[in-house]
Amino acid sequence: MIDRSYLPFESARSYVDRGMAKWMGFFLSEHTSAMSRIGDQVDFSLKMPDEEKLFELGQVYLNKLTVLCFTTARKEPFCGEICDLSQQIMHFRSEGRVYAFGLADIFSLKLVGDENAQ
Repeated sequence: MIDRSYLPFESARSYVDRGMAKWMGFFLSEHTSAMSRIGDQVDFSLKMPDEEKLFELGQVYLNKLTVLCFTTARKEPFCGEICDLSQQIMHFRSEGRVYAFGLADIFSLKLVGDENAQ
């Protein structure tokens, strides 16, 4: 305990620092925000089996998630939703158009955050 008897105000003399509890609150906050970012991106640049690619794409398709899709078609990603998915081809709706990509043409997917969600 720290001696604060020399301080002129009662509130300052009786102040008890929460110390470790305050630090743990900060740590928990940082950890929670870091954990929410994990899983926001699927990287297909590694040699991922086709079944695993289809599983990840299927999760995005079934949940109707908006994603950034990085492909061999262009340098900038496409932003939109998967509108159809088969064993070899993914149809992707972006910018008012529907694009067809082979599974081998897809580098990665990144979830787009919804600013309106709570």
